[in-house]
Amino acid sequence: MTQEGTPTTARSAAERNAEAVMTGNLSQVMSDVTPEALQQLMGLGSSGRLTPQSIPSITGYAITEQAGEGDLFHVRFDSDVGSATLGIRWKQVMGQWKITEVTLEEALELGD
Repeated sequence: MTQEGTPTTARSAAERNAEAVMTGNLSQVMSDVTPEALQQLMGLGSSGRLTPQSIPSITGYAITEQAGEGDLFHVRFDSDVGSATLGIRWKQVMGQWKITEVTLEEALELGD
């Protein structure tokens, strides 16, 4: 990251975003998302699989980079009731790393 806090790599942007999700920093989360990715997130919500009401407090996360896929990361968010893994693609847009694609890869409740 630069001294101003702007990520210089997709990995550092992914780390900053996951931390923002975990801490509830909605302003940072929204500034990282392109309109297309926001529509994808809203689609996940309209499917009933991912809604603000269904998301418990996040207790941790893990980020895995997809080898050979450019700037695609798998981010698993953990909570007291289970975990959800998102596929998140990052690209530079006007000099800033932005989320351009989001997919729900897996959602597990504890006990599954």
